Formats: sequence, structure tokens, C-alpha cells
Amino acid sequence: MAKTKDDLCSQNLDLRVGKVASCTIKLKLDVRHEQNDEFCPVSLYFFLNGARWYYPLGDRMTREEFYLVSHATGKGRISMNAQGERPYDIKLRLEEVFEMYLSKLQQLHKRGRLTISSIKTMVTGGTGGDGQDFLSVWESEAQKKSIGTRYNYLNARNSFVKYLGQVPGFNVTVAEIRKWHDKLLEDGLKKTTVGIYLRACRVIWNACEKYGYVSRDDYPFGKDEDKVTIPKGATRRECYLDVDQMTELYQCFLEKRYPEDWDTDWREHTHESLGLFLVQYLCNGFNLADAARLVYDDHYFKSGRKSFRFIRKKTEDRSDTEIVIPIIEPLQKILDEIAAEPIKGSLVFPQIYAGEQNPEGMKARVSQENQNIRKRLGRLVKTMGWEVAPSGTWCRHSFATNLSHAGGVPKEYIQEAMGHSVMSGTVTDRYIQTYPLARQMEFNSKLLKVGNQVDIMGELQGLTPDQIQALIEMVKKNKS
Repeated sequence: MAKTKDDLCSQNLDLRVGKVASCTIKLKLDVRHEQNDEFCPVSLYFFLNGARWYYPLGDRMTREEFYLVSHATGKGRISMNAQGERPYDIKLRLEEVFEMYLSKLQQLHKRGRLTISSIKTMVTGGTGGDGQDFLSVWESEAQKKSIGTRYNYLNARNSFVKYLGQVPGFNVTVAEIRKWHDKLLEDGLKKTTVGIYLRACRVIWNACEKYGYVSRDDYPFGKDEDKVTIPKGATRRECYLDVDQMTELYQCFLEKRYPEDWDTDWREHTHESLGLFLVQYLCNGFNLADAARLVYDDHYFKSGRKSFRFIRKKTEDRSDTEIVIPIIEPLQKILDEIAAEPIKGSLVFPQIYAGEQNPEGMKARVSQENQNIRKRLGRLVKTMGWEVAPSGTWCRHSFATNLSHAGGVPKEYIQEAMGHSVMSGTVTDRYIQTYPLARQMEFNSKLLKVGNQVDIMGELQGLTPDQIQALIEMVKKNKS
């Protein structure tokens, strides 16, 4: 029996209904602005905490057509639109769309942010009612980071805008990120830099997902062909100076052995920079930001001025593990030259900050001093015939590599000394030193060939078999 107009007017206009938490989602015909028998949009309808929002899906139907679609069983053969779709075909297509958005709504709820604003952003990919977009989230998240990390995030954002422009809303697709990635490489940026930029972008994407602005279904990063793979930088295994080279630099420092044709200022500045370079190496490979913050604290004096204690600046926001630095004799000799007088509570190397107290200015001072060290060391080693360009980063790699090659130094000690070890157990465990100071002194003494150290294996390699046998007989005789 054909439906009368009154029947159609009173019909249920909901094709599908679902609920996620306190939010109702419907697939329905939106007749709010219906006049006579005109076509109305088929829409998704969201109702949450008294607020409602309609999102048209593109199809427009009369009430009668919507009734046919809603009650279609697949038995009819007559198409209903220019695309040749039968009512049942349309019904299946619309239900598939509904299921997709119902799933997205469930994911949004799991992340803990279910509002009409976040739903709008999730559905449209554009700005929500709070006016946020991908770039504004990037800006706000960057401001939450420490100074160094903030600069990296903002530099990455500036690069993103430079190549892609002011991307509206949250329409950041795989294609756009891949375009950015390819342009960076085409313009000659190193993979390390590109990786830093893309990792910053990934953090912002994850933040947007957390806030409900984007869906996990659209996550752009990964190793699959249809995703963007974040490149890894080149290996740094060769970016180090061996023990012999570090020892030569140390002797150069002690003897102030600099080219005579250098003017006095340059020689003095190079001496200061070389000292800070060696300090980074001998202080467990810490970076210059750690050196700048190093203080003559209670630990220093209680240890009899034999060790420093600090927490790495790079990991201080996620770890409070203390690192102890044994002050071996060569380190003490350098301290005698370039460190401040030991006064409780004062900085060990105040020349790095040079009195600057503003966080931005302190960051700039460390950056400038790093540049000074790289420039002056580069010029110095060139006069020594070395074809390398060492920087402060090399000190950390040299510390790890040289102790690994020295033999007799546990890997766990190297990890702990560099702040890499992740200790399990109680909070107290993080403050218990695995290796006593005497052992730390013994291990770190292998960083240089000075004092009474003898390369026994090297000496033995120069002996003939008869000489080695004679040496063995002499040892046996002395023992008896």
C-alpha cells in the first residue's frame, strides 16, 4: 500500500541510531528547513549535553525517497539516481558511512575528549568551535617544552609553513607531509635534520589526536608504503677521537703548545676552549649545557673534592637519576687552569653563562660557546695534521667508545656514567651508586695515557719469542 503524505510526515526519519557515552549519533533526513516536497539533506546528527550538530553527507532526498531507502531489502531492481544506484545500494552505502563515523566517535571517546567542538573537527578535519588548528596546536605545544626543545619545535613549524603554507584546520595529510619531507631533502638538508623536524611533527599529530582533532585512522607516519617514514641520521660511530688523540690534546693543553704565529688573544681563547672540550670528555661525556650548570655542591666537598654530581639537563624532565663524575688527576689539572675557585654553591665554569640569568640568554650563551669550541678546535687540530672537525658531541662519543675499547670496563658502568642506564626497583635504587668512587677513578683513568700507565700488550708485541720466554722465566724466578 502506498504511503500517504500524512504517513510520510509522521514517519521516523532516522535510518540508523547509535550512542557513545552520552553522545547520540543518528543517520537521518534533515527536514528542519523543508518546504513543500523539496529535497532535504541526508545528514549525520550528533546530540551531546544539550548541544546538537548536523553534518550533511551529500545525498539529498524527499521524504518518500528516504522511506524507500530506509525500507529497502535488496529485491527491487529500479535505480533511484543518476549513478544507477538502487535504494538498497544507497542504504548500504549510507550505513557504511555511519559505521565509519560511529567508530571514529568511539575512538574519540577513548581519548577522553568528547565535545561537539572535537566532534566537528573529527568529522570535517577543520577547526573546531575552539578555533584551534594544526599550526596553533604546534605553537602551543612548543611553548610547553624546555628552551632547547622549544627552538627545535618552532624551527620545524617554520619549515613546515615555508614549504606547505598555512595549512587550514587539521587537513594535514600523508601526501602533504611526504611533500615536505621530499622538499627538505631536495634542498640539501641532512637526514638528521629532516628526522628532527618530522619527529616534532609526529609529536604534534599525537597531541592533536589526544585532543580529539584528528583520528588514528589517518595517522601519517609508519613504515608502510602509504605512510611517511621518518629518516634516521647518519651513524656517528666515526665521530670520535681515540685515546692517543685525546692524550695529545691534553698534553697540548698542559704545555700550551699552540702555533707561535697565532696572536695572544687567539691562543688564550683556544686554550680555554680546549680545556672545556677536554672537560666534557673527562666528565663522562656530558654536554656543555651540563658543564654550564655544574655547581660546587655538598657532594663535591663531602667527597673530599674528588667527584662532581649532576643530573643531565637533556633528561631532567623525565629522570632524576644522579650521575657522579670522578675527578681524576688530569681533570683536576684542567680545573686548576680554567675552573672557578671552589666556593660552595657557585658555578664551576661561570664563564659559559658570563653572568647571563635569563633562560633564553643562557641558552644562547651555551650555543655560542659550542660554536667557539668547534671553530677553535677545528683550527688547532688542522695545525696538528688531523683531517677531522671535532665538536662537543664528539666528547660523548669518545668517552663511550674509548672506555669500550679499553677492556676491563663493564658496559653497565659506561651506561651509568653517561646517564643511559634505566634502573629498575624502588626510587631509592636511583641514588645508590653501583660502582664505588675508587672503581670509577680506575675506569676513567683509561681515558688518557698519562702518568705511570703502560701499554703492556703494545710492549709485548715488540718482543721476539725468545725475549718473551726470558721474561716469563724472570717472573717465575721473582715469584719463587
